[in-house]
Amino acid sequence: MKLSLSKINFLNIIAIIIVFSIVLSAFIYTFTETLYQQKVTKLEKDYYNNNKVLVKNEIERALQRIEIIKKIIYKKNEELLKRKVEYIHNILSSDNTQNTTTLLKKYSKEMDLLNWKDNSGYFYIFDKNGKFLYYGGNKSFSNKNIFELIKSNEEFSIFIKKALSSEESFGSYKWQKPNELTNHLHTKYVYVKKDTKHDIFIAMGVYKKEIHKEIETLVFSEFKKDKFGEEKYSYFWILGLDKIMRTHPKLEGKSIDHLKTLDGKVLFDVIMNKAMNNGGYVDYKWINPSTKNVSEKISYLQPIPDMDLVIGAGFYLDELDILIANEKASLKAITDKYLLKVYIVILILILLTLAVARYLSIKIKSIEHDREEQMHLLEQYRHLLDESSVVARTDKNGIITYVNESFEKVSGYDRAEIIGNTHTLFQHPDTPKSQFRSLWTTITNGEIWKGILKNRRKNGESYYVSLTIIPIKNKKEEVLRYISSSIDITKHIKNKTKLKNLFKTDSLTGLGNRISLLNYITKTKSDIVLSLINIDRFKEINDSFNHEIGDDVIKEFGNRLFQYFSEQNYFLFRVQADIFAIVNNKETAAHVKNDVELFMKTKGKEKYEIKEHKFFITYTSGIASNKENLFAYADIALNEAKNKKIKILEYDSSLKNIDHFKNNIQWVDRLHLAINNDNVVPHFQPMYNYKTGKIDKYEALMRIEEGDTIIYPNDFLDIAKKTKLYPELTYKMIRKVLDRFEKTDLEFSINLCIEDLMNNELTNFLYDYANKKNLFEQMVLEIVESEEMEDNNYIASVISRFKEKGVKIAIDDFGTGYSNYEYLISLQADYLKIDGSITKLIVSDSRTLDVVKSIVEFARKSDIKIIAEFVSDEEIDKILREIGVDYAQGFYYGKPQAELL
Repeated sequence: MKLSLSKINFLNIIAIIIVFSIVLSAFIYTFTETLYQQKVTKLEKDYYNNNKVLVKNEIERALQRIEIIKKIIYKKNEELLKRKVEYIHNILSSDNTQNTTTLLKKYSKEMDLLNWKDNSGYFYIFDKNGKFLYYGGNKSFSNKNIFELIKSNEEFSIFIKKALSSEESFGSYKWQKPNELTNHLHTKYVYVKKDTKHDIFIAMGVYKKEIHKEIETLVFSEFKKDKFGEEKYSYFWILGLDKIMRTHPKLEGKSIDHLKTLDGKVLFDVIMNKAMNNGGYVDYKWINPSTKNVSEKISYLQPIPDMDLVIGAGFYLDELDILIANEKASLKAITDKYLLKVYIVILILILLTLAVARYLSIKIKSIEHDREEQMHLLEQYRHLLDESSVVARTDKNGIITYVNESFEKVSGYDRAEIIGNTHTLFQHPDTPKSQFRSLWTTITNGEIWKGILKNRRKNGESYYVSLTIIPIKNKKEEVLRYISSSIDITKHIKNKTKLKNLFKTDSLTGLGNRISLLNYITKTKSDIVLSLINIDRFKEINDSFNHEIGDDVIKEFGNRLFQYFSEQNYFLFRVQADIFAIVNNKETAAHVKNDVELFMKTKGKEKYEIKEHKFFITYTSGIASNKENLFAYADIALNEAKNKKIKILEYDSSLKNIDHFKNNIQWVDRLHLAINNDNVVPHFQPMYNYKTGKIDKYEALMRIEEGDTIIYPNDFLDIAKKTKLYPELTYKMIRKVLDRFEKTDLEFSINLCIEDLMNNELTNFLYDYANKKNLFEQMVLEIVESEEMEDNNYIASVISRFKEKGVKIAIDDFGTGYSNYEYLISLQADYLKIDGSITKLIVSDSRTLDVVKSIVEFARKSDIKIIAEFVSDEEIDKILREIGVDYAQGFYYGKPQAELL
């Protein structure tokens, strides 16, 4: 059974949907489950790591808090000591009793009452000789000499010596406690102030241990109530080195000496081992007080500096399991919900796809029906085209692959003779090659070409066709083949002259074209006056508006010329683009010049109104009246008029002549040949270093070799710059010069003009090639300074780019033409080259010598080296040495040659 395309398409879509749905569902389920497991694993890992980080951060934060508490308590005790000493000092210094013993006895009760902390803080007073005059902690020390007591106590000795030499001081030393039977020494903090009136020293101190008791009391109080974590289940514990737990929810005040972890480790040993190694994590098993179950516990602990205590905090892993279980349940619910949504979406998509498939099946069936109808119509159209037109088909290379019967009849060739050939088989020699180039360019660009072609039949007769060629393209707009349809219009062409006129008339203005003008000049035997009139700045009109407006301007200008000159014995032509010609063979050049000038002042001066645009136009004209080279002379006059900014100029012998232009054309050919044959070569002229007495740098100069003849830049450089050949010459020089110096350590210079510096592509090439050859440090860019460079930010940026890489800058021809000292400094020039026209005069002209001296002086102050050019003899060389020139370049030291010295 034969199925229609619509049914095949529908069944194919259903099969694809079924397979796709099964595969996609399996994939989504597997992917979702895998993703869920990955997220659960990550969740557990994150909970574990986050809690480890949490307890560590809390312990470190706790240690910071403890340090702050210690500082506060120490500060408070220090201030208390100072206040008590100040109080006694003020009492004693305000009393005028001369006898010190009487004075101290008078206030001994006040001093006794000011003792605190179980008599651990007390006053003592001594004189400058070290005698204890009062000792509140132990009366037996009264009247004893300090210097006797300090012989065995170095810390106390240092403290007393410091106190005796100062008005007041604060320090510490070790001393026994009052009423303590043992001679054990304890650290004590003491403040001393001198009573200058009675020449005594008042001191009071407190024991460090008593301060630490106060610190510990506050610390324990703070951390007993402190909890942290999401559920506030984590707490701090503090353990003493005496194995007594200072703070703990269950073990506070108890010794943990007998406690072991459930895996057999002694708990105290585990904690202290880690504490003695700068703290860290401890992993052990313990009963979770919340769940009453044995759980793995991870604690982080650190020793409390200077307090014989260890602080720690931890978390139980079974508590994390409870928290994670909730997260897992939530994550599972989200995953399942997402999976359900995905399957619903897939189901909806399947239903929509089935609906679309059904719709497409109906549309395809309709299209099939329409296609059959169209194919029937196309067959009829093809039959009509074959009967009425000459039809041919070619591949994209122009090879003919099909022709109809009409083509055979018109051309006179059989189909077998035509297939496999190109249309050159029928090409008539009279048809311009430019027309075929235009035709081929148009169709290869994918555009339709229409026009009239003159062809030749098999029997040699000429015939004309009105031809249309259409490129056949694929979806990518790529040309696959060409189809042409033409009509034999030979009968409609009246005669050969009329046909030729089609090639001699400007299609835009209806005036004669350049061919018509040249034919007219050739055939006219009488004297002719030719005026070429050019619209000024016509390119600006095209660029500012569009080419359609430009065409309308050309047509309007042609109409004005026709209206003004056609009835005055003038013939009009459109020579090219915006240049028109008027020719008169009955009037003088002066008369024609007057008519043209009058046109510019009247009809030509009127405002142009093109669509909605209005503007005035000016013109430039060149006039010639010589029979020989008439068009060329008129063109020269027109160009000179443009250069001199005048409206009308008549050619005379003082203007450039034809020989000059012929010479330029010949030079362009010679330059092309030199580039193609690789005859552009560098010659190298040495530079002598007066300081070292050696040649250590060269200037690369461009030359062209024609056989054994060397051609210098003066002969060809100006012409090269007027063409597009100049950059090619510079590229050649760059490659050859850098290749030559790649394996030397010599410095070399390359000449660059403003055109080179403005050529972004060329400067980028020079930069990249020098970078590739690693020649930045050896290269010098030799530049002729000009006014155009001074305010040119772009050129400054180019020079700066090379300078940053170590390239040096030389200013050429300095002292002639334009020279700006300030700009030289801003450019950071490394060398100044004194022009040869100045160098050669220093022997005979004292003023020139003074100029050179001033340049040398300026360069020396600006850290710029001087190179003198055209050093031709010993006399010039001697003077240059004497005035301090750095380098000499000229025939005296060496001519430019192809090889280095």
